[in-house]
Amino acid sequence: MKQKETIIYGGAFNPPTRAHQTILQACADRAGQSGADVWLLPSGERRDKRIDANRERRLQLCAALCLDIVTTGETLLRVEEQELDRIKPTETIDTVRQLGEAYPDRQFTWVFGSDSLQTMPQWEDGAWMLENLSMAIVERPGYPALQLGRRAVRLNVDPLDVSSTQVRQRLAACRPIEDLVSRSVAELLNADS
Repeated sequence: MKQKETIIYGGAFNPPTRAHQTILQACADRAGQSGADVWLLPSGERRDKRIDANRERRLQLCAALCLDIVTTGETLLRVEEQELDRIKPTETIDTVRQLGEAYPDRQFTWVFGSDSLQTMPQWEDGAWMLENLSMAIVERPGYPALQLGRRAVRLNVDPLDVSSTQVRQRLAACRPIEDLVSRSVAELLNADS
C-alpha cells in the first residue's frame, strides 16, 4: 500500500505571521501538485524557547491562519495538536517517532528553515534526521542551505522579514498589525483589543 505524503510545518506560531502564511501556502501548493496533505504543528515547550501563550488560543490562531490558505484538489490542511499535549520539553525526534508510530500509512515530509538545518547535527538524533527524514527546506536570510540532507529538497519561498515578536510588540502598543498577519489572524487578534 502506498503511503500518503503529509507535509509537516511546525513552529511556535505565537502568533502566526505573513511569513508563516507564505511558507504554509508554499506547502499547500506543493501538496496540491503531489496529492499530499499539510499539517500545521504548533510546537510544545522547548528547552531553548518558552512559549508564553494559552494552548487554546494558539490553536485558534493556527486555525485562523489555515483559513487564509488556498488549497487545490483534495489537499487536507489541518492543525496537529500532538506537541501541545506533551509534559516534557519538545524534542523533534520524539515527534518524528510518535507521528511515525501513530500514522504508519503516511510518509512525512518535514519543513525546516535553513537555520535549523545548520544546527540540526547538534539536536538529539539530529545526524540521523539529516540522513533519514524527507525534508523541505526554506531558505532563511543569513543562513544559506549549502548542504541539504540526503532526502531534502528546497521549498521555494520568498522570505519575509516579519516576526511574531513584532506582532506582539505592536499589539502591546495598540498599533495596527494588518501588514504583519493574515486577514483571519488579524480579525482574531483585533477582536481581543
